[in-house]
Amino acid sequence: MAESIGVGEGSIRTILKFLRGKDLVEVNQTGIKITKNGALLLEEIPLRMKRIERTDMSLGEVSVAVQVKRVADAIQNGIEQRDLAVKAGAEGATTVKVRGKRLLVPPDFDLDEEKPEEALLLRDLFELDEGDVVIVGTARNFHDAENGALSAALDLL
Repeated sequence: MAESIGVGEGSIRTILKFLRGKDLVEVNQTGIKITKNGALLLEEIPLRMKRIERTDMSLGEVSVAVQVKRVADAIQNGIEQRDLAVKAGAEGATTVKVRGKRLLVPPDFDLDEEKPEEALLLRDLFELDEGDVVIVGTARNFHDAENGALSAALDLL
């Protein structure tokens, strides 16, 4: 677990102790389980993350897509999200927002019209609603792609 997150074992123990204290996880001999309270908290977070196969939107070897609910108005041109993703270790990021049931890459690239297979992939991954944003972070490995996409997504909250 520590290796996959990129922190030390001591940090994992501290995190688990905190989560147990908040009744968000249970730890026993068979492993770690999310509690009912933990599941409810996860449902409230307006983020969903999925690993995806390499697409035309990908610069790197692997990609991670993060959906952020109802934040499309915060997107200017997507460059801010790309820059944050790169600072966090990704090779790049593509920002897609839902407007009028269309998937748009700012400022005016219509993904549904220009790359329908890419639009379908994102629609299959997430339940997209008006005002949602999907940030696709790419890198040479999943850890960097995840860090990049999440960094850009969290900045929108």
